[in-house]
Amino acid sequence: MKEKILNEFKKDLENKKIAIWGMGSEGISTVQFIQNNNIKCKELAILEQREIKVNGIKRLNKPEELNEYDLIFKSPGIVTNEEIIDKDKLTSQTEEFLKILSKQIIGITGTKGKSTTSSLIYTILKKYYPNTVLVGNIGIPCFNAINEIDENTNIVFELSCHQLEFVKYSPHIAVILNLYPDHLDHYKNFDNYIKAKFNINKYQNDNDIFIYGENCRPYKAYINTNVKNNICINDYIKERTITINNNSTQILENETNLVGDHNFFDIAVSFYICNKIYKISNDDFKRVLKEFKGLAHRLEYVTTKNDVSYYDDSISTIGETTIAGIKALKKVNTLILGGMDRKIDYSNLEDFILSNKELENIILMPDTGTRIYNEMKIKNINKKCYIVKDMEEAVKTAKKVTKPHTICLLSPAAASYGFFKNFEERGKKFKELVNSEL
Repeated sequence: MKEKILNEFKKDLENKKIAIWGMGSEGISTVQFIQNNNIKCKELAILEQREIKVNGIKRLNKPEELNEYDLIFKSPGIVTNEEIIDKDKLTSQTEEFLKILSKQIIGITGTKGKSTTSSLIYTILKKYYPNTVLVGNIGIPCFNAINEIDENTNIVFELSCHQLEFVKYSPHIAVILNLYPDHLDHYKNFDNYIKAKFNINKYQNDNDIFIYGENCRPYKAYINTNVKNNICINDYIKERTITINNNSTQILENETNLVGDHNFFDIAVSFYICNKIYKISNDDFKRVLKEFKGLAHRLEYVTTKNDVSYYDDSISTIGETTIAGIKALKKVNTLILGGMDRKIDYSNLEDFILSNKELENIILMPDTGTRIYNEMKIKNINKKCYIVKDMEEAVKTAKKVTKPHTICLLSPAAASYGFFKNFEERGKKFKELVNSEL
């Protein structure tokens, strides 16, 4: 069976001139997949600005040269100038996977929550359907899993806007959790970002399933109306109870390690898929949910020192997730904000900060920290604000000013790039500094 799936990919790629644009984790994975499986393409080339060692592969020097190839595997995040690149030749690991395996895929996207939801669905399905894999934006290039997949494998696929931007196929089960302005440094406007996200649903047919959150309702004009099963998950939620076809389950706060209303929403999406579609019972679902610890850097408890509890929410790159984190933890006295400025609107976050009585200390890192501080000054700032130069100074300040028996939360509401390699590195640095004798 596995050989049959592999042969489908070979058939699609062999006897073609293939270029790989970008040698990040996906680019490297694509080269390894082609070479390790002896896929006989006519020519293999890469376009990569960094100096890296590649044996027996042609190096290209500029994007215009990509058009000489039959297929261009574009890595996520590379900005494409459609005046230079033949868009019809663009493909990706995501595109190839959806093309061949769409009927087996649960695709999950959204501005926030997609990693937690994908991991939870995978963990529960894996318990009761062992032939299940997790791939995608979670950090697992999907080509790495091809040799584990047969015709009966359930594929949980976390999908970013970058992975979806140019696809021409959609998964059998598609989920958009929420939509907030993000990645506006990559897209010309919010509308383009929304269109990229809705590609997860655009190519579905009437037998497929599309699940979305209340926050997506304003964009219903983008929904593919050919899909009969269009489901707003909020219609099935009342407080902490989920009801599907007269089957109700209540999930209390002490029955899960995932705190906050935003995480309960992710649980509801997971329950709908696992219970309604895969027929996993309420008790079996709740049994695995109770054991699920959540993911690192997502409202992750770090430690308690001098009666102050520290939480790492480095994944937060927009104001809405920082607000959700503060609401979930409830006793936040000190908030650490700031990172790369992508020109997103922070007015809602600023208003929330100014109106939150428990929140006393705002520690502001570059670059967005300075902007948020200046914007709050115009609104009559009523908090103790500390503008710092880096994470070390931020944590040192937090240790001095946070009241005992409260929480210090790192929830930057900004991307990490320019200061850290990624949000994981930022979170690790925060945890190291918290646990140090700084």
